[in-house]
This record gives sequence, structure tokens and C-alpha cells, in this order.
Amino acid sequence: MDRWITNAKLIVLAGFLVVSAATAWYEWAYVWPVKRCDARGAWWDFRDRQCLTPMPIWRITGRGLAPAAPSASQSGDQRVAPGAQSTSPAPPSLAKRAATNSRSDSRLR
Repeated sequence: MDRWITNAKLIVLAGFLVVSAATAWYEWAYVWPVKRCDARGAWWDFRDRQCLTPMPIWRITGRGLAPAAPSASQSGDQRVAPGAQSTSPAPPSLAKRAATNSRSDSRLR
């Protein structure tokens, strides 16, 4: 019985060491390169396991950078949530539909 317990302890210890070594190897081979690549601001390609530098589209098309929009502090306007204010008028068909679908419309009650 004593020999069986000793063998069981050794088997569990060997399994623990194998799993620990496999975990350390996985971290070294797969996780650390991704973290180093992300820290540089590059993109990690999982298929080829390469750290790639992103190329802006303006380098390919030859177009210059778009001028920056004036900030809220320069223009004096207050900040508005995206989608809260439309920059173009609604089409007439949508405006008419919105006017007929109000809460005061008796068809919706």
C-alpha cells in the first residue's frame, strides 16, 4: 500500500511538471509575442504569426490627409452625442411619415 501511494505521488508530481512546462512554453511561444506586438502598436497576424505594421490608406491612394475638424473649444459649439443632430434635412417622405406617426394620432392608441 505504501508503494502505491508513493507511485501515485510521483505520477501526480510528474503530471504537474508536464502541465506547468506546457503552460510556460505556450506563454513564451504564443502570448508574449502578441503582447510585444500590441505594445508597439502593430497588428498581430495569427495565421502567419507575424507582427505587421499597419499601412494607412492614404499612402496607397496618394491622397493627402483630411483636414482636422475644428474642436468644440475653437468653434464655441457645445458637444452633441453622435446621431443626435442631423447635418442634412430629412427627405420629405420621412418628414411626412414622422408627422403622421405622432403620439397624438388616434390610430396608434
